[in-house]
Amino acid sequence: MTVFRGYLMIIRRNCALLLLYVGIFIGICVMAQQSGIGTGMTEGFAAVKLNVAVIDREHGVLGEVLRAVMERDQNLVKLADDSQILQEELYYRNVEYILVIPEGAEQRLEAGEEAVVQSIMAPDSTAGYYVESQVQLLLGQIRTYLAGGFALQEAADRALALGELSGEVTLLNLNGTGGARPDYNFFFRYLPYAFLGAVVITMSTVIMEFKKKAVQRRMLSSSVPFIRQNLAAVASFLLVGGVVWAICIALQAVFYRGGIFAGMHTGYYLLNSGALMLVALSLGYLSGMLSNSPAGLNGLTNVISLGLCFLGGVFVPLEMLGSKMKLVAQFLPTYWYSRINDILGDYGTVSGELSAVVWKGILIQLLFAAACFAVTLAVKRGILSMRDQ
Repeated sequence: MTVFRGYLMIIRRNCALLLLYVGIFIGICVMAQQSGIGTGMTEGFAAVKLNVAVIDREHGVLGEVLRAVMERDQNLVKLADDSQILQEELYYRNVEYILVIPEGAEQRLEAGEEAVVQSIMAPDSTAGYYVESQVQLLLGQIRTYLAGGFALQEAADRALALGELSGEVTLLNLNGTGGARPDYNFFFRYLPYAFLGAVVITMSTVIMEFKKKAVQRRMLSSSVPFIRQNLAAVASFLLVGGVVWAICIALQAVFYRGGIFAGMHTGYYLLNSGALMLVALSLGYLSGMLSNSPAGLNGLTNVISLGLCFLGGVFVPLEMLGSKMKLVAQFLPTYWYSRINDILGDYGTVSGELSAVVWKGILIQLLFAAACFAVTLAVKRGILSMRDQ
């Protein structure tokens, strides 16, 4: 109990750091929820309209159809055909994109030339490229109709009508929420940041305290066996990890009106987050044993926490990772945590092959935690042997 109380005493000194990371995580979730990001809601989407201008110097069919498209899909701003005025409007961001239809544009279009119209946009404007792609799509459709034997007027009318077509999209109701993920799934997606950020750096700081020569000598000269000292460390870590885990689980229940307790897959969510907490505790134990200075410890823990979050699909969705990146990420526990969380958010019933993937992911996380703990014990015994020599 003496060693156990010693660990708890040092952990209490670092409670502020622990609560800081948990608070940052809570703040991210609250702000994202207030802004409507990741809340699983499917209604309320609308395309953004940009301020654009059309300078028609030919006054023909092509100018009419391009102006009609801009009026339909964007906010059309009337500007005088003056270079100084156009530059000022772009500079002050009154418009994002200016389309210029020079004389002879229709003749070049019918001749099959590519450079038919001119576009002016700010050098660092990414929105302008969105409008440019829209213009080039319309011109490509007109070229297709012209190649089919249509006259320019009819080709332009048909291309304009294509843009007014719309399809009805129905999300598959795989999870009982109309195809949208429940809100609390977003909370659990970013939970690894709270666990890895808070637990790893706090626990490794505690281990650094016990690595001091004076403390090590007192522990070596005590009658408490080596195994009991490690069991005391593990027990204190499990206690702190359990408290942080319980706080996060309680918070999601408060934020999302019951959260997983009022939704589906409660047991899977608890097991998945609990396995990840064990991974965070084992990594904190290992980081503390490998570090020899506070500066090195901060660098190592930041690399571990942020690296695992980025590569494991926490900050970046798994579907956005390349095939080679996914192959590497499969060796990381956060990859399997994120994959399980995605399955729980997408499917109302987890059985068969999906159930096998979930249990496989949980098992991999537990094995990763056990391997880290075993490596830590080996490193610790090696450090003690070197000091004895």
